[in-house]
Amino acid sequence: MSSDGNLLHAGLWTALWCVFHSLLATHAWRGLVRRLFPRWHAFSRVLYVAAATVTLAALLAWLRTVPQHRLWEWEGIWAFARWLGLAEAAFLFWAGARAYDNRHFLGLSQLREYALGREPGEPPLRTDGILGVIRHPWYAATLLLLVFGLPWTDVNAVWRTVLLVYTLVGCELEERKLLRDVGAPYAGYRRQVGRYWPRRRPR
Repeated sequence: MSSDGNLLHAGLWTALWCVFHSLLATHAWRGLVRRLFPRWHAFSRVLYVAAATVTLAALLAWLRTVPQHRLWEWEGIWAFARWLGLAEAAFLFWAGARAYDNRHFLGLSQLREYALGREPGEPPLRTDGILGVIRHPWYAATLLLLVFGLPWTDVNAVWRTVLLVYTLVGCELEERKLLRDVGAPYAGYRRQVGRYWPRRRPR
C-alpha cells in the first residue's frame, strides 16, 4: 500500500472508532437499550467499557503494523520536556482515579444495584481533590499522552490528530451533558474551576 493509502486508512479507522465510541455513549443509545432490554440495561455500561477497550487495543495494535516514517524524535532538552509531560499525564490519571467513582465508571455499581433489585442512579457531583483544581483531569491527561507519548511519525501524526480533536470535542459534549443533567450546581462549578488547567477563582 502507498504512503498516502496508509495515512488515509489510519485516519479512517481511527475516526470510525471514535464514531463507535461516541455512539454507544449517547443518551439516545442508552435509551434504546433500556427500551429493548429493560431487565438487562444495567449491564450496558460494563459492556460498553469492555467493547471500547478491546476495540481500541485492536486499533492500536493494527496501527503499529502500518509502515511509517519518523518525523520528530524527542531528543536533548525535548526528551526532558517529554518526560515532564508524561509525568503530568500519569499524575492526572492517578488523581482522577482517586476523585472519580471508578466503580460507577466501569459499570460495577450498576451491576450491584441490579443484583439488589434497585434502579441504578448517577453519582453526585464531586468537586474535591483534583476536581477542585481542574474539571477534567482524565481529558487533560489524554491530551498530554497523545502529544508526548511517542515519537511523531507520518502515520501516528494522523491518528493522534484525530484522537486529539475527538478528545476536545468529547470534553465539550461532556460539558453540555453535565450542564443538562446537573444544572445550576455544575454551571457554578464551571465558573470557578478550569477545564484542563488551574485558574484563579473569581471573587
